Amino acid sequence: MVFLWLPVAIALPTLSGWLLLRALEHKSPVLFRFERIALGFVLGMTLTMFVTFLLQVLGLILFTMNGFLIAQVLLLLITGGLYWKFAMKPTTYNSQPTTPFTALQKSLIALLSIWTIIKISAGIMILVSTPAYQDDVFNNWNMRGKLFYETKEMTLEMQIGNEITSAVGVSSYPPALPLIKTWLATLAGDWHEGLANSIHVLWFLSALLLVYELLKRRIGRLWALGGVYILSSLPLFQIHGVQPYADMMVSVHLFAAVGMLFLGASETDAGKRSAYLRIAALATGVMIFTKNETLIMHLPPLIVALFAMMWMRRDFKPVAHYALSLLLIGLPWIAYKWMHDLPFGNAKSVSGLELSWQKDVGYAIWINTFFEGNWALFFPIFFGLLAVYWRKALFTPLGILTGFFLMVYLGQMPLYFFTGLSTEVINQTGYARGLVQLMPVAACLVTLLIYEIMGTNQIQRDKKQDAN
Repeated sequence: MVFLWLPVAIALPTLSGWLLLRALEHKSPVLFRFERIALGFVLGMTLTMFVTFLLQVLGLILFTMNGFLIAQVLLLLITGGLYWKFAMKPTTYNSQPTTPFTALQKSLIALLSIWTIIKISAGIMILVSTPAYQDDVFNNWNMRGKLFYETKEMTLEMQIGNEITSAVGVSSYPPALPLIKTWLATLAGDWHEGLANSIHVLWFLSALLLVYELLKRRIGRLWALGGVYILSSLPLFQIHGVQPYADMMVSVHLFAAVGMLFLGASETDAGKRSAYLRIAALATGVMIFTKNETLIMHLPPLIVALFAMMWMRRDFKPVAHYALSLLLIGLPWIAYKWMHDLPFGNAKSVSGLELSWQKDVGYAIWINTFFEGNWALFFPIFFGLLAVYWRKALFTPLGILTGFFLMVYLGQMPLYFFTGLSTEVINQTGYARGLVQLMPVAACLVTLLIYEIMGTNQIQRDKKQDAN
């Protein structure tokens, strides 16, 4: 019965996210109904924890039931006001004609869906019934959540016997995920490991739904289901979907930011393009409050992709929305880190890394990417498609997805080859988890490339038949 607190916990944050998204859409609703709910949960939950964090460090609330409710009601009033002011009656609706599935397609979809549900259900059972034992969960996410629950405030250090944990370690991570776990424990009245971990499943399901909706609006339901199956079948991605790490949370936030930017770049209608880009700006700002690497690894490529899109469109209006989002969310968190001397790296300062060649990194990357069971055959197909069809991948709106993935993927390589972060590759930890964060973008790119290639080949065959 304790798990009934989960829907209660996400209700107000999801509503706030829904209201804000609807306000950002203005006169041009671009999101599908379930897509808006999923995105409302993803962004609304993290934004709620940001407001809670901000009010607490300003000394206005504690992490108590009343404190959490004050933050959530305040955000609800703000987003409700924005909804009342900007969510005008739409002039157009985001609808799409659908073609019915054949009997064979229905049977195949049913079989694959049942198999996927069985795998996810088994993972959920393990997730909510197993005590935390993973290093980052035990020493970071759940530990800090329980710490906030016990101290009722933003605590950076903790007394352990005669020692004190260092504030420059895990406390440097944004507190969104631990605060969500604190909120769940506060509702339940006690710390419950299974309840605290259950939230991770919702990020996994949201990622699958958002990938489906993005692909559906571009290439139809059948191909969208294929793209979702590709993503959900990747072993390591599916494992992380039912594990209490933060990487699935980062993954779905990152996809929201990149996916909405891609849709904005692909849209010809000015009103809809502006709506997509406003949502992308919000997602980019909220993303910063999930994990440290979003600020130093993901934000710069996103900004480069944004300016490339604006340069091609000769439209620089989105700059204001992105600047506002980064100012309201990113600046307070960065200022807090500076004030408390918290590092910006992976629980360690990036400025203190020493440069020297790290052996075995290239071999470890080669094995992890192409020869282990983490990704099956995905990456040989992925890089093969990019090599053969690079013009489509780079010089169409797909360039947003391709450029972002390659900038992040290649941009991290010097850190692995020339610094002590090489252990993240050699020990099969950070490198693989970094790919988990990028997989929704990569899965969409592969699906869209295959669709466009097959569509082009079909057109060429039809032309040859007409010529004959």
